[in-house]
Amino acid sequence: MDVREGVELKGIPLASEEAMRAGLYWFREEELVEPIDWDYLASLPVRVRAALDAYMRGEVSLGKAAELSGLGFVEFDRIRTRARVPVRAP
Repeated sequence: MDVREGVELKGIPLASEEAMRAGLYWFREEELVEPIDWDYLASLPVRVRAALDAYMRGEVSLGKAAELSGLGFVEFDRIRTRARVPVRAP
């Protein structure tokens, strides 16, 4: 079973390549220095993926995303870095 199954917003899986290609994130694929590790993102708990998705959509700050994930800021940022999700400048 796909770990993303049933975790969708408007028919698009959370924290997914499909969402990026649909233009739902504040960055575009061609702007990335390194490609996002979508397999790693898919392996994360739903709560963490949902928080990363909200961050990538530009709906919340990195600090708020960490709070939503239930993790501390440093741990959440370590996961963001491991997934190669870019930092959004203010």
